[in-house]
Amino acid sequence: MFKTDNSLHVFVGPNSASANAAFQNDVTAGAATGSGSIFVVNEVGAAHSNAIATGELFKIGQKHADGSVNYSPLLKFDDCSFVGKATVARTEQSSVFGFNGASGSVQAINSNRYTLRVAFKNNVDMYSEQSDLHFFEYVSDASATQIEIIDYLAQVMSKNEKFSGKLLGKKRGSVRVNRLLGGAGTDCASIDSGNLATAAVVNGSTHVACGSISSAIISGGVAVGNYIRFDEAAGSTDDQAEPVYKIVEANATDNYIVLDQPYQGATASLEDDDCFIITAADAASDAAGIQIVGLEQEWKLGRLTDTQVTFEVTLDGWGSTTAVADTAAVKGSGHGKEVAELEWFGKGSQGAAYRTGIISNETDITLYASKDAVYDVMEIDATIADPKYAVAGSGVGRCQIVLALISTVNATDGAQANTTFGTVEASGFNES
Repeated sequence: MFKTDNSLHVFVGPNSASANAAFQNDVTAGAATGSGSIFVVNEVGAAHSNAIATGELFKIGQKHADGSVNYSPLLKFDDCSFVGKATVARTEQSSVFGFNGASGSVQAINSNRYTLRVAFKNNVDMYSEQSDLHFFEYVSDASATQIEIIDYLAQVMSKNEKFSGKLLGKKRGSVRVNRLLGGAGTDCASIDSGNLATAAVVNGSTHVACGSISSAIISGGVAVGNYIRFDEAAGSTDDQAEPVYKIVEANATDNYIVLDQPYQGATASLEDDDCFIITAADAASDAAGIQIVGLEQEWKLGRLTDTQVTFEVTLDGWGSTTAVADTAAVKGSGHGKEVAELEWFGKGSQGAAYRTGIISNETDITLYASKDAVYDVMEIDATIADPKYAVAGSGVGRCQIVLALISTVNATDGAQANTTFGTVEASGFNES
């Protein structure tokens, strides 16, 4: 007969703090009050003491809004290992060459062919590690400059759907292309105070609506041919690691400017002291570079595809240009989408008919994970107590339990879980 010897059980705490704690060792409060409370009981279903001791049996339960409770298998404390995972931020891949925001440059070679290859190796679209190769090139003139080379490539790459930088929609990009430029800029507030007011940058658009643009500020710097650096963090800092865009139109009548490349960042309204001008003359002698940054992809529960983009950048014909520096993507730990996937599969694919081959019972299954939350996670790896044989056959059955609590909401409950299972805050589980 079939023996289930490696089962997964996932318990995710509710998404908000309330009188009903996310985790507690009091079964009376846990089973009697609101939806989502996670609790621990002994072998007869009674509340456990404050900390589980050697030799004791326990199981984890979760109460739902309809009054039902689901439990883990009965486990012996001695046969379990407890591992807490600290929250680790999720970051996307970044590859930069030439000027990187602090140092480096592109070698400007007259009448030279510069080639750039980007090979995507993620499985978001093709469900495999096949390479999706894109090739770009630029032939310089008899008086090449760094910004001339970078301008062309940034403009051409951004026209490609995968390099568009678009964050939403069917034609969302896989990466954003940032153009970096050395040399300090002059903030628009000091060029002509109050006469830019705000700049409404929109992801994927070249049009920037401004609170106002005077003729004085246009002649003072916000002029066609000059470059504008937007402080995307809105911190009024002229950070050379922030991307620049070339101004191709400035309209003092209708108060807008037009960029040569669609805005790559998130839609925002920036103040005039968040916008910095670099003149065309200065740009011609400044160091320049390109940064390619992966964008998180569309995510659907149960789709089993990675939402991160991975790629390789190869240069040819760039002479002594500062080499490509790659910063790998970090999957992170406790990411909401990761926890949601674990909960979905741990609850039998939420009863989805195409997974089970029976009539869907998804309306009878409660899921608590939030794709936008950040969780601290505890994993329990255990040998199943009596009976050791989950269905039939020989050998020892095993069980994995994942317990996830939102780190910024349920700190007190996480501390209680650490006490109950004998873990410590340093293990990373729900640091308070």
